[in-house]
Amino acid sequence: MNASPEVIFRALSIQEEITQWFPDQAILEPKVGGKIKFTFFSKGAKPVDRDFFPEGEIIEFVPNKKLSYTWTPQDIPDFPRTIVTWSLEQIGQNKTRVTMIHSGFTGKPHELFKEHSYGWDYFANRLAEYCKKK
Repeated sequence: MNASPEVIFRALSIQEEITQWFPDQAILEPKVGGKIKFTFFSKGAKPVDRDFFPEGEIIEFVPNKKLSYTWTPQDIPDFPRTIVTWSLEQIGQNKTRVTMIHSGFTGKPHELFKEHSYGWDYFANRLAEYCKKK
């Protein structure tokens, strides 16, 4: 991404910035053990075609390098406990390699994996555009 790790990490970990590119509402306590709760309201279009309420807990918080949290949508029965990990590596001036992994999907591949994959592609592009302007 065309931004420093500091700019990107702020966009990932500060509630007021997260809502500029990701959910409609965000609660994020920026520390290990901190709670996260995101609210996405359906606007009748993809990527969110229904209201969506993932919650979790921060399991890694390394400023400007790594943010990892559990991800459990409250509105999807039997959703496996998954983990979202953002890793940042500076590769030049105002250039950062961002690696995002959403792991823990169990069982055979299914619609939830495809849905999340599509959503993450969409929001990663929004994150890149948001950070480029900072």
